[in-house]
Amino acid sequence: MYQVYCDSYLIYDTRVENLKLVNPKLDLELNKTGSFTFTIYPSHPHYAHLQKLKSIIQVYSNDYLIFRGRILNDDQGFYNEKAVSCEGELAFLLDSIQRPFDFQGTPKELFEKLITAHNSQVDESKRFIIGNVTVTDPNDYIHRSDSLYKNTWSNLNDKLIDTLGGYVWVRHESDGNYIDYLSDFDDLSSQKIAFGKNLIDISKITKGENIATAIIPLGANDEEKNERVTIASVNNGLDYIYDQEAVNKYGWIYKTVEWNDVTLPENLLARAKAYLAKSINLSVSIELDAFDLASANADINTFRLGTYIDVSTVPHALNAYFLVRKLSINLDSPSKNKLTLGTSYSTFSEEVQGIEKTKNDEIQKIKTNVATQVTESAEKVLTKVSDNYLGKASIKSGSESVTCTANTVASKSITFATPFPTGNIPKILISATSEQPDKLKGISFSATSETGFTVHIMRTDSAVTQFDWLAIT
Repeated sequence: MYQVYCDSYLIYDTRVENLKLVNPKLDLELNKTGSFTFTIYPSHPHYAHLQKLKSIIQVYSNDYLIFRGRILNDDQGFYNEKAVSCEGELAFLLDSIQRPFDFQGTPKELFEKLITAHNSQVDESKRFIIGNVTVTDPNDYIHRSDSLYKNTWSNLNDKLIDTLGGYVWVRHESDGNYIDYLSDFDDLSSQKIAFGKNLIDISKITKGENIATAIIPLGANDEEKNERVTIASVNNGLDYIYDQEAVNKYGWIYKTVEWNDVTLPENLLARAKAYLAKSINLSVSIELDAFDLASANADINTFRLGTYIDVSTVPHALNAYFLVRKLSINLDSPSKNKLTLGTSYSTFSEEVQGIEKTKNDEIQKIKTNVATQVTESAEKVLTKVSDNYLGKASIKSGSESVTCTANTVASKSITFATPFPTGNIPKILISATSEQPDKLKGISFSATSETGFTVHIMRTDSAVTQFDWLAIT
């Protein structure tokens, strides 16, 4: 259930017919301001109460605040309908300016300095209470300076996030809106994603645009020599370091990195080596389409940004915890919801071999304390809604078996008890169950239509193979 407020006015409620918005959609992403878009018509009872840049928009999911922000633009059409665009509350940090500064201290102290300066310049509704800061520097000391008049959001990115990592996160408590700077999240979702259950589609995105195989590190400015500290004096006369294996694989790719707080060449070299070790790796994120089973089972939580989700899909060699980094939520069409998961790992090779996020003690503790993960299995949930609609999705499912002969394709035709409407060709998901999974060579399907499809399985031995199937339109 979703609700949307404009200041104190309820403007959208899935249970109230005259409080409707057209195509209400949320796009949320970690370390981004986020957006909420919708169209509202003059017949809406609160059409006149929406004020650009002034009104505070809040979106709730089952009483949990998932978006808070302001109206940025509205585009009025022929029928006086307004296409409204809202930006998330991190965008409030664009409204304040940081005067030129020369800072030395801890990351926490710089974060507090920036937020305090922001709060002194904006209205109360745009202020934040300084919360938890768990991002640290190895020396617990940083030197940051700027001679320009930049906004607070730019400074947070340039001076903290881009160099130290972490997440700027707003949480809403009964006594106000807190802003945290976190090295990681420790919330574990009670909902899981599994192949053959609620996983619809998956793609692995491997990015190489940030790769560097050679680093030229620059330290603080030596005022006497009027030049930057380099590593040449402690690196055989070379002002750069490189990774030969990465050069062989990707070629020479140079990158200059500045550490304005480092005054000793040996410390600069240590920083550069650590940076290079990360720079030669590809970054990987996993993009999944998955059903949010919370809409069919009130005992499990809906997907939320900044939580870890247990993902298991044998065909893709994934069995790990992934962080929800991005969410696209259609308030009136839950079947179109999409989430992007990513881990904190990087890899030198494009091959995924046993991806596993090391679960720290905190996540393990949270997992142990989850009283009930899912009170109904995903199979029961899907059976309950089979031949009906979950949101706007029509689902059919079943379990079958086929007798396989070693190294020979075994096929079985599946006929739906009730055909899908004409022209609605379903998407098929298949999951095979085997006591000897290493003997399972492949599984596929063909001849998909409104009335059924054909499953093909090959094994390296002779055995009866059980499989579950899911058909979705």
